[in-house]
Amino acid sequence: MPETYNPQLGREHSYPYEHRDEERDWHWGMIININRCINCNTCSFACKSTWTSGKGEEYMWWMNVETEPYGGYPMGWDMRLLDDLGDDETIFEAAEDGEKVKGYIAQKEEWEYPALGDDQVHGEYPTGDVVESDLENDEYHDMWQFYLPRLCNHCKNPACLAACPRKAIYKREEDGIVLLDQERCRGYRKCVKSCPYHKPMYNPETGVSEKPVGCFPRIEEGNVPRCVSSCIGKTRLHGNINRGPDAGHPGGNTSAAAGRSPVNYLAKSDEKIALPLYPQFGTRPQVFYMPPYHVPPEFLTQMFTPNTADKQNEWPGSTFEESIKIVQDRVRNPSHHTLGILQLFGATTRLIETYTVKENRVKGWDRKGNKVVDMPFEEEMEVREGEMWTNQP
Repeated sequence: MPETYNPQLGREHSYPYEHRDEERDWHWGMIININRCINCNTCSFACKSTWTSGKGEEYMWWMNVETEPYGGYPMGWDMRLLDDLGDDETIFEAAEDGEKVKGYIAQKEEWEYPALGDDQVHGEYPTGDVVESDLENDEYHDMWQFYLPRLCNHCKNPACLAACPRKAIYKREEDGIVLLDQERCRGYRKCVKSCPYHKPMYNPETGVSEKPVGCFPRIEEGNVPRCVSSCIGKTRLHGNINRGPDAGHPGGNTSAAAGRSPVNYLAKSDEKIALPLYPQFGTRPQVFYMPPYHVPPEFLTQMFTPNTADKQNEWPGSTFEESIKIVQDRVRNPSHHTLGILQLFGATTRLIETYTVKENRVKGWDRKGNKVVDMPFEEEMEVREGEMWTNQP
């Protein structure tokens, strides 16, 4: 089996197909700020009403929100697979004879509780004196929970693509979105079994599998996906994860800023502030999360790092737990530049290709070089005076 370098792990590992010689100029990518998510599930219903409202799709939540540490859709999807992997072993390296990917098919009852754990927290309610947390000194509340929005990661090493014997799954040349050709699919469910995030799903009415499409019709028009545009908490930023610091002006418009995209800065710059979910699987997911800063780092280490004793990648810190602590601090105390980028979350329905942060103002341009955002860090407050503006009798 061919070998591929995985920067999230910092090493090579096996993958059934040879990789491109060069990265795409444009690749689908997303940043999610977990600290802003309120579990309203507006994203879930926006996605479902758009893509999975037909027969046989009743259980298909391509976009769902789970409550950590006890939620999961399907139940226990992450821990079950992690328990089957050896130390520093990807799902490709752990594959059994005759298989290309290690995985499992969740049973019907495991899909029956999408809201499992919504009202459960870690720890017990303290009695007596109130326990104050002191994050600067690594003192955390025993009681905590957080919400985890989950969707297809449109991975650069997609397990669903690797496992399909019909080669019905492919990455689009123009944007890296992973799609399933239903005319080629025969419903073998190898993709359902292989995806560690459980996003390809089988439709018993049609006899073929389906998977999230990354809202590609909206992407083609230069708009963000439905889950991004509908989010009332402004938790998400979507764009070109591959646009680095040396990229030119979008659309050839020299009045637009050159350089990297905001999602690339948050996920790949020296000021990295967003991490992939379960990178130890080896799929190179392209959804990156700004981790919750109120949660103990040891828990987050298993979710957002390779979680190995030997740290091989180029993330900050000498250990992965230290990486988590550094990123948590960056989320809790963002730099001036990062604070500017955070204003772009939910600021427009257009895809932001490039941006600038100058003083207390941030600007953004789309792929054609059109300015789509120009806003201050803080909106001016207008105080209206007079009796007509009061609610007093």
